[in-house]
Amino acid sequence: MSIRERLKLLGLQLPDAPAPKGDYVPVVIHSGVAYVSGQVCRLADSVIKGPARADMPAETLILAARTCVLRALSALEQAIGDLECVERILFVRGFVNAEDGYQEYSKILDEASRLLIELFGERGQHARSALGVAGLPGSGLLELELVAAVR
Repeated sequence: MSIRERLKLLGLQLPDAPAPKGDYVPVVIHSGVAYVSGQVCRLADSVIKGPARADMPAETLILAARTCVLRALSALEQAIGDLECVERILFVRGFVNAEDGYQEYSKILDEASRLLIELFGERGQHARSALGVAGLPGSGLLELELVAAVR
């Protein structure tokens, strides 16, 4: 089953590829490795706001993680032409805008990891870092970077 078919089966679709909001490119490919610039959890014209806190609904955290993954995959697809050219997701780094004392960064990133594995199967299994930060662009809840082996 193709990545597009899996997205459809999950009721998801890739957004338009995000345009850079600064002096950088969305994706750099070097020696078969694609480095996707950080993607904030932006839906159309709004950002899912942080900071993460203990009483935040799980649905908000899941939506933020999935949104970041879909935006990263959209940027990657624009750069390589077809997500079927992804040999493996190598690494994911997530920055969680969190209140002091919030420690559940990895639970938020688990949602991003889960989606990548649902879409890519074994090729979606990856190394990962989850970090808490005091703020993100647009006061976003999450920013995600992705590294993939591509052909």
